[in-house]
Amino acid sequence: MISKSESDIRNEIIYELSTRLPNLDLTEGTPERDLFIEAPLTGQLSELWNKIIYTAKLHAPHVYSADLDTADLKNYMGNYAVIPLSATYSEGVATFYTKTTPTRDIIINDGVIVRTTESNPIEFSVQGTYILRYAIASSYYNATTLRWEINCAVKATVSGTNSKASTNTVTTIVTSVSGIEGVTNAAPITGGADSESVESALNRVIQKFQGRTLGPTQGLINYISSYAEAVNVVGANDPEMLRDEGLGGCIDFYIIGEDLTAAIDTVTITSTGLDTGVNVLYTSTSLILINQPVQEITSLIISSSIISPDYFTLEKDTGSLKKSTRSFDKITITSTGISAGVYFKAGDVVEANYNYNALLHTIEDDLNSTANYYENRDYLLREMTAVTINVYMEFKEQAGQDWAALADTVETTISDFINSIKNGGSVELADIVGVVKAIPTVDNIDLTTVDQDPVGGGQKTSSKDILLGKNEYPVAGTITLARWTN
Repeated sequence: MISKSESDIRNEIIYELSTRLPNLDLTEGTPERDLFIEAPLTGQLSELWNKIIYTAKLHAPHVYSADLDTADLKNYMGNYAVIPLSATYSEGVATFYTKTTPTRDIIINDGVIVRTTESNPIEFSVQGTYILRYAIASSYYNATTLRWEINCAVKATVSGTNSKASTNTVTTIVTSVSGIEGVTNAAPITGGADSESVESALNRVIQKFQGRTLGPTQGLINYISSYAEAVNVVGANDPEMLRDEGLGGCIDFYIIGEDLTAAIDTVTITSTGLDTGVNVLYTSTSLILINQPVQEITSLIISSSIISPDYFTLEKDTGSLKKSTRSFDKITITSTGISAGVYFKAGDVVEANYNYNALLHTIEDDLNSTANYYENRDYLLREMTAVTINVYMEFKEQAGQDWAALADTVETTISDFINSIKNGGSVELADIVGVVKAIPTVDNIDLTTVDQDPVGGGQKTSSKDILLGKNEYPVAGTITLARWTN
């Protein structure tokens, strides 16, 4: 290790002076010792050597990161366009509701604040504007809860890992919403992360070296990582490739990330289009949307008439191009709509309002740009599929602890852990047990009860681990906790 202590410097000076002037008295406290050794050492040499050693360590920042100033490490990383990632915000869904039949449109504006009811409440802000439309109020009615409900995306107002909420704890509306009586969250709100550590950012510098162009796979991952939360690459000879039949050339990128963008498709239905039957955007009961992949349909208007959401649905593509920029997601008229006489006929002007994930197009267009183009490569951007992980566990609290309050902590801890895995490839049961056992107020866990089940994908092994494909990522589902009374 690079180092030279003050004692080392002193001993070397004494040795050299004694060699040249053997009669010189250099014992501690003598004028000669103070004049020729201690004064130069304290005044200049010690500081000089510290700076020399520090400068030497700057040449190996990955090895000596603990000894270097954060500012210097950031300057070093800046040479490779690597900046420590900022803290992120927890995100989830809040359900606003009323038990009274709506008599007008209810508008929940962007920025409405809701919060938990604990002593140190966590606040969340509604993302976007939502309208519970009076004209189609029946479509918002929940027969189980006996109330009219609308789900709204929310984000914590403060970043970091502490801004999260367990199920049914967001119950206070800070910003009054006319027509709304209450709010709740049917699932935990998690996902916030603290600022990236310098050590983590330094590791990304190493990745930059491993993939400094778009030629190697690591280079592609580095490039797309600047856009998305996570990315997996499926290329030639990969058993998960769905498109090229082993011929090569196709490169699929599965990402976590979205940029929901509103789009409006206006289509005039013709008899020629209806009669063609194949390779057309529409039939009498369906309409393929232009911008893909589609996340939701906000409204359907046929010849100026607003169609009830009960009469149509978003039918997602299930073929080899599903969840990609080339999907065939479409509006399909439901059996209820057909019974009510709703269908596309010649002369109709159909207006479809919907949201799609524009981030996939942004990345794909960038990769195919003149500056980044590689011959004989067919890039396709796809969304990863969320696999819901449901967990069951029985545990015991330490003496004197409130089990219900601790259960909330355990729930959010498990949810946070699962949601943090992103493209890790698996959810290990032992890791779930580990993060819960690390909570200081958890006394013990009944290991015979711990289990997890995937919904929507994944493969459960005999050891109760969940294996995920490159097109899948885990999200926390229902966390069922019971008190171990043994």
